[in-house]
Amino acid sequence: MRTAGKVSGVAWIASGEARPSVPSLMLIHGAGGNSSGWWQQFERFAPARHVIALDLPGFGLSDPPPADVGIADTLARGVINVLAEQQVQRADLVCQSLGGWAGVRAAMARPDLISSLVLCCTLAGIDHPPGVEAFRSAAKQMDTRGPAALGLQPAFEAAYPAKARLYRQIGAANPPPDPAWGAQLFARDALVRPDQLADLTMPVTLIMGENDPIWPPASLAGMLAPARAREIILPAAGHSPYFEHPDAFNAVLAEVLGIGAS
Repeated sequence: MRTAGKVSGVAWIASGEARPSVPSLMLIHGAGGNSSGWWQQFERFAPARHVIALDLPGFGLSDPPPADVGIADTLARGVINVLAEQQVQRADLVCQSLGGWAGVRAAMARPDLISSLVLCCTLAGIDHPPGVEAFRSAAKQMDTRGPAALGLQPAFEAAYPAKARLYRQIGAANPPPDPAWGAQLFARDALVRPDQLADLTMPVTLIMGENDPIWPPASLAGMLAPARAREIILPAAGHSPYFEHPDAFNAVLAEVLGIGAS
């Protein structure tokens, strides 16, 4: 059963219903996407899990974030509100790029609610200088779309033009990004200190794309050591392995989360 709705200004889509005995699976998109971008994960995991994807505040069908609250905290609150709306008792969070900012903060605020945290191709709002510098370097190659400009590898766009066009169309459904967000998201006093990561008591996994032009693996290696995180590098993957390499990405996700073959 597929459903959709909106809570506290945050839009969501879901398949199935929450079950007390099995964690729900929440998919949190990056700056170049919204809930629509996860269809390849819905196809794989909906037969086994209650799957939810939200439009982060300011994306897709969600309302813009309030001006008087920090953007990272607003993103995390959106995650928690949607889980509550779906009557979720425990959830595995899968967070792509910008989604990592929301996922880490939601897990820190509600560790009782989060079974595991999977971060993909993301600094996740952590005060990790190599990752901050990598983003600043990559930003020189971005256009008005921001990180979405580097979301797909050129070789993928050449080999799969129709799918690349779909990626851009999904991103085009978002309102124009607010230029002020960048300063807020990377403000030193808003970043999570490494020592705070020890509060993440649930299993944490960091998936990195071998060819990620925004956060190469070397820029993120060791970042989540205080959280005892497992690190996985996907060969030949760029910044959006969930979209470009769904079979490989889903296989890793299934192994990490203990989800059997569909």
